[in-house]
Amino acid sequence: MRNRGHVYLNGRIVPAHEAAISPFDVGLLRGYAVFDLLQTVGGKPFQLEGHLERFRNSASLLGLQVPLPDDEITRIILELLELNDYDESIVRMVLTGGESDDGMHFDPATPTFLIITHELFTVPEESYRSGTKLVTFEHRRELPQAKTTNYLTWLRNHSMLEQENAIDLLYHADGYVSEAATASFYVVRNGRIHAPDTGVLCGTVGTMVLDHAASEFEVVRGPVTLEDALGADEAFITSSVRGVVPIVQIDDSVIGDGTVGPVTTSLMTICRGAMQAE
Repeated sequence: MRNRGHVYLNGRIVPAHEAAISPFDVGLLRGYAVFDLLQTVGGKPFQLEGHLERFRNSASLLGLQVPLPDDEITRIILELLELNDYDESIVRMVLTGGESDDGMHFDPATPTFLIITHELFTVPEESYRSGTKLVTFEHRRELPQAKTTNYLTWLRNHSMLEQENAIDLLYHADGYVSEAATASFYVVRNGRIHAPDTGVLCGTVGTMVLDHAASEFEVVRGPVTLEDALGADEAFITSSVRGVVPIVQIDDSVIGDGTVGPVTTSLMTICRGAMQAE
C-alpha cells in the first residue's frame, strides 16, 4: 500500500496503513456519515473555525455527536500536518454513526471519528483565466444542509464530466438551481450577485467572499431559476479548495459573452487577498 502518512482515528494518531474501521460501521453499511474539508494556506489551516462550525452543524442534523472539543481537534490537525509534511494540504474530517450490530441502530455517543490529510490538488490556472463549464443534472440532495459523505450522483457521472471537459455538475429541480455537486453556485445579473438560499449547503469560501464584497456589490439571496442561470451575465462557483472559479458555459449555453466578467474577476481578487492575509 502506498504510504499515506499518519491519520487520526478514534483517539489515536496512527500510521495510515494501521488504521482500521469496523466492517460493522454504519457509515460503511448505510452511508450514515458527515464530513468537512479545508485547505492549508502557508501550511496553516484556512477558515478552520468556520469548517468546525459547519462540521458540528452537519453532525447535529444527523443526530451525531462530535466527540472532541474544537481546541483538541485543532491540536490533532496541526500534529497531522507536521507529521505528514506536505507543502500544502487538504484536511478532511469524517464522522460516522459508529458500529451497528444490525446495520440499522447505533449509539450516537460512540461515533467513528477520522481525520486525514493529503496533498492539496490544484485547479489549472487556465480555469481562472478563461473560465470553465458546468453540466446540468436534475437532482435534489437529501438533507442538503448537511455535508454528508453521499457523493453517489457526482461519482457516477464523473467520467461524463471529463468527456464534457466540465468542472462539475449543476443540480436543479422543479426549474430552480441549487448548487454544484462539489461547490456553491452563484450568478450575476445586472451587477447583482444572486445566491440560491434554499436546499443548499452553506459554503465557507462563498460566505467569506460575499461578506467581503458586500460594500461593492448587492447580494440577493433567494431562488434562482435554471433560466436565470442560463441567461446570466456571469456565473461562478466557490469551494474550499478552489476558491472562486468563473463559469462561462452551462451545457451548450454560453454565459454572458463567454469570457470572465468583471464581477467574478473582482471576487477572485477578493478571495486571493483574503487567503494571502491569513
